Amino acid sequence: MNRIVPAILALTLVTSATITAQSVSVRRVLPPSSGVRLLEPWLPGNVRGVTRIVGNVIDIRQMPVARTRVQLRNLNTSQITAAQDTDDEGNYDFIVDEPGTYVVEMALVDGHVLGLSNAASLARYETARTVVQLRGRWDSGRNAMLMTQNITSFFGMSAANSMTAGTLSLAAEQSLGAVEAGEPVSP
Repeated sequence: MNRIVPAILALTLVTSATITAQSVSVRRVLPPSSGVRLLEPWLPGNVRGVTRIVGNVIDIRQMPVARTRVQLRNLNTSQITAAQDTDDEGNYDFIVDEPGTYVVEMALVDGHVLGLSNAASLARYETARTVVQLRGRWDSGRNAMLMTQNITSFFGMSAANSMTAGTLSLAAEQSLGAVEAGEPVSP
């Protein structure tokens, strides 16, 4: 047993000396130049990608807007690069020729834009998901957007435009006065 421990210790010292000696002789060798240049960035494996923008159009109720016109606008050039109709689920799918920043617009036949998606910046072979959400309820029968009444539009209304001001003005024109002091005038 006493002979085995010195043998293991001697083997460990020899091995570490060998490793130290080998680590000193590392040298960098550059590969030979092949003269081949790639026209497009190299993709791993057999990836054959396209650059595209996918998404859908929904109204304020989160309902899909089917069979409506959407167009793709390049924000770098301000040009419309493609247009199509959404499917029955309100989905669209644009293949983009050039990388850049794009927005999807929902437009009427006369060219009025009713809604925009979020802007998407794309590099080559990327896919962006966007959503066009309308500010009102879509009526597919009339091909129109119905705006919901917003209660906050009445806050801050001046007294001259309120119903109480109109009632007081009418009472003054007809020379109506209060029956008793402090009683409100109303028709």
